[in-house]
Amino acid sequence: MPIPEKIIIPANRDPGDNHFAISLVKSVFRFVASGSLIWAGYILWSANEYTDIFIADSGFLIMCAGAVFFLAEVLGIIEEIV
Repeated sequence: MPIPEKIIIPANRDPGDNHFAISLVKSVFRFVASGSLIWAGYILWSANEYTDIFIADSGFLIMCAGAVFFLAEVLGIIEEIV
């Protein structure tokens, strides 16, 4: 394997406040999306009592998916802060 003539080392730079602010805005959108999933899953889960179509399992799974996305975003914010 040939040895490169010039080695390029990337500069270590601090992302700064703009990166953190944009990350928080993205987190707000993700919280809204996960809340919408939880709400939609709850609507499907509770509609099982009002209809003869069995949709409670899918509603429960959608609620679980929304909750997992919410928890993942909380961990992402903790990661940005620490």
